Amino acid sequence: MKNKLAATIALSALALAACGGVNRDGTRDKFISDMEEIGGTADGDCIDDVFRDYSDDEITELSEGGNDERSVALATDLLECTDLDG
Repeated sequence: MKNKLAATIALSALALAACGGVNRDGTRDKFISDMEEIGGTADGDCIDDVFRDYSDDEITELSEGGNDERSVALATDLLECTDLDG
């Protein structure tokens, strides 16, 4: 249950970034904040590493689609940056 919630939050943070352009720092900070709200933690450096594998355009596209293979991969990668993975 927590894993599914964390993946949803990961995609929600990406959706936030799509509004007005992608801001990786803002997206990272929002994801960390959302994790803390549900009682978890997330590693900012790990999130930065995950985002390096995605272009700004790709992050925007993923945030708008949210359920394709690449979006699921991004959510899974972000989930691995939290203490809720597994």
